[in-house]
Amino acid sequence: MRPKHWFYTLPLRLRSLASRNQVEQDLSEELRYHLEQKTREYLTADVTLEEAHRKALREFGGVELSKENCRDTRSVNFLETLAQDIRFAFRMVPKSPGFTAVAILTLALGIGASTAVFSLAQTILLKPLPYPNPDRIVLPELVSPPGVNLGSEYFPWGQIQFRLLTRESHPFRFVGAFQNDSFNLTGSGEPSFLDGFRASAEFFPALGVVPALGRIFTAEEDQPGHEYEVILSDRLWRERFSSRGDILGHAVYLNGYAYTVVGVMPAGFEFPRAEEMPSSFNFPSEPQLWVPLAVAAQPKGGPSELAVIGRLKPGVSFEQAQAAMDLVTKRAEARDPQWKGWFNTRLVPLTHQVVGDAQRPFELILGAVGIVLLIACSNVANLVLARSLGRSREFTLRAALGASRSRLVRQLLTESLLIAIAAGAVATLIANLGVDFVKAYGPSNIPRLREVRLDPLVFTFALCVSVATGILFGLVPAFGATRRDLRSSLKEGGRSFAGTPASSRLGNALLVSQVALALVLVVSAGLLTRTFFRLLGANGGFNPERVLTFQLPLPASKYVDQNHIVAFYQSALSRLRSIPGVESAGIGETVPLGGEGESTVIRMPDHPVGSQREMPFANYTIISQGYLSSIGTPVLRGRDFLESDTADSTPVALVNVAMEKKYWPSPGALGKQVGPGSSRYPLMTIVGVVPDVKHISLREETAPEIFVIYTQKQWPSMLNMRVALRTKVDPASMTESVREAIHSGDPDLPLAKITTLTTLVNDSLSQPRFAMLLLAAFSLLALLLASIGMYGVISYSVAQRIQEIGIRMALGAERRKVFGMVLGQGARLAGLGIAIGLLVALGVTRLMSSFLYGVQSTDAFTFAAVCLLLLATALLACYLPARRATRVDPMVAVRHE
Repeated sequence: MRPKHWFYTLPLRLRSLASRNQVEQDLSEELRYHLEQKTREYLTADVTLEEAHRKALREFGGVELSKENCRDTRSVNFLETLAQDIRFAFRMVPKSPGFTAVAILTLALGIGASTAVFSLAQTILLKPLPYPNPDRIVLPELVSPPGVNLGSEYFPWGQIQFRLLTRESHPFRFVGAFQNDSFNLTGSGEPSFLDGFRASAEFFPALGVVPALGRIFTAEEDQPGHEYEVILSDRLWRERFSSRGDILGHAVYLNGYAYTVVGVMPAGFEFPRAEEMPSSFNFPSEPQLWVPLAVAAQPKGGPSELAVIGRLKPGVSFEQAQAAMDLVTKRAEARDPQWKGWFNTRLVPLTHQVVGDAQRPFELILGAVGIVLLIACSNVANLVLARSLGRSREFTLRAALGASRSRLVRQLLTESLLIAIAAGAVATLIANLGVDFVKAYGPSNIPRLREVRLDPLVFTFALCVSVATGILFGLVPAFGATRRDLRSSLKEGGRSFAGTPASSRLGNALLVSQVALALVLVVSAGLLTRTFFRLLGANGGFNPERVLTFQLPLPASKYVDQNHIVAFYQSALSRLRSIPGVESAGIGETVPLGGEGESTVIRMPDHPVGSQREMPFANYTIISQGYLSSIGTPVLRGRDFLESDTADSTPVALVNVAMEKKYWPSPGALGKQVGPGSSRYPLMTIVGVVPDVKHISLREETAPEIFVIYTQKQWPSMLNMRVALRTKVDPASMTESVREAIHSGDPDLPLAKITTLTTLVNDSLSQPRFAMLLLAAFSLLALLLASIGMYGVISYSVAQRIQEIGIRMALGAERRKVFGMVLGQGARLAGLGIAIGLLVALGVTRLMSSFLYGVQSTDAFTFAAVCLLLLATALLACYLPARRATRVDPMVAVRHE
């Protein structure tokens, strides 16, 4: 048998043979590797080193090999070497199953999370809209001029302005208008409430879509008195009309009128959806039909909540189109000077509008998942570094045989890439589960969420990320593991190089970066978490507990005047209040968090204005007696509406606190007069002040608001009122009783949008909750990975310092001092990472200010709590290695040394 020291002397002996053989000095790097492998294959117990080396040289051609021959075969040798690297990696990786499993799982979590988020971002932010040339489609908007406060940033188009636009020379090939509306479908089963739109004749050409069946509206049908045609959505056609092939020409009854079906739109066409449009329009989330808008050629005016869409003419740039719209605005002001300076026209690309407010939250989430991926790569890099340094004997032998440093680095990179690609395969499964989870439980107001899926582009992204992470986490450890002095290594007999200062510094740097990145992510999640709980405790001006709400859409064909409308509501409220379990009932134009209400110019005798442009704006909401008590809004000063407030009594109104503070901070609003801007409406006396009720979200800044009672005047928008019922029991259990009470007065009237105020509150919090949960999940993952990294580094450090610790204890060091030494090492690394992370977090969190509510971006409590959490986590991760260090037997350690 060979002596035990033969392995340590093998590199020197091979190197001596190489120096005596001029042929081997001429070999290329690739052939040197083959020669090394062949020499090791022939080296057995019965074959000497000289004989094995001679056989290997003979197999490669002996003295006939030359530099010229090596150059001729360089490309072939490279491919052969690459194939051998891959085969070698497949043999080496499974030899460490624990390391391989941890590395693959760690990377799979990082790659899977990033792939899932990329698939969401790719569909929502990057994927082209499903229309021909979507970059040519724009939305002209009316916005407040800079420095002018008109109560809102966006304003709808009126019929007069729209007709002026169609007659002017404009930059659009097609320009259409649309307006949301609701319809009661009767005459074919149970009455149904349908969300739909009134659209002009050029609405569909502007989008560039055509029906799957039938046709679009003609210009003749888009005229008052000829607008009784309807185009159905694919879903309505399939679910309500059983996909009838003969549906074209069929009559359906909407709001009591017969409409002829002229078309069915393709599957998936649902434009416009609420999540893709400005919130001020209160659009439905899923339109089910479209009917002609029918704007008169010479409209007489009046309020009309229109939105406009246009397709630019060929060759017209966006800048040219904006300049043309500015000119149209100036011509309109010259024609009607009273509107001069009220509005500006702004063109918004449809692509930007659809993405809307979803872009910034996704940018935040993309940044968070990027941090998780970096932490995962850093963690695996530390594992690879520790494993690579443990293979120093192998690297010593191969270097002695002539393998260059780049050759060893390439081999380690091949192994890292193999691990990364395997992690990428697992990551696609994780990404698929993540996408399914978000689609099932994500907020419904995320645009295009239902279109998200793992397509070839997403798989390509996962592959690229896998390769990139393989290079990222493999390159630094590979250079760190191969940075050594071969002569010193051979003198040490091929022992591990893990204890060298360079390798320790590299591992510590990777760990510090993990802690710093984790702190940034956990601080961000902490700020969003505090924001969410501040929103939960925000005062919305109402009490959502045990309140049932639904919409009563009255058809204009049946309820033609004020008397019929008021009589029906009074009768319906009387029946609803008589239902056992109902505490109070009322109706309102809107309910809290149910959407923005109406806004109008107001006039106040004690606040005269110099011009019409200076007249203030305020929201106004039509309600009934009992509405405020039903939604849990108290009257702070004065009185509520009474049953005696009728059309024959003195007009009265309530105002919110925001309006009182703005116009009558002292002595108060009670007894003051206010009214709509038009003089045809009488002034109303303010008889009560109520809290600020929030209509869109709990974080909105409330605007001045006037509440008027429906029985005193012919108000607009009274055909679609919302009912609020405060109950003594679970409101969901009252649905059937409520439906029977309504149908006893009108059996053809559907109950629409039945829900509870608690549900509306939860829906309004869905987006901040979603962002908080995602960021919290990523931060917990980052914290876990950082703690695993801390545990791995400290454990490896303890293992390498066994002899040192044994000698210290043999010389009298106490176990508690050894315990404190190890904990101190972890605390110093964690402290350095926390310090760096704090500096980065102070800059990053400033970019999050728009996501926060009631919390500063530099909130000291959050920063301090996260620092303590990370320090405690780091010390906990160091606890087991420190305990292990205190149990070292000095005699065993010294004997091993």
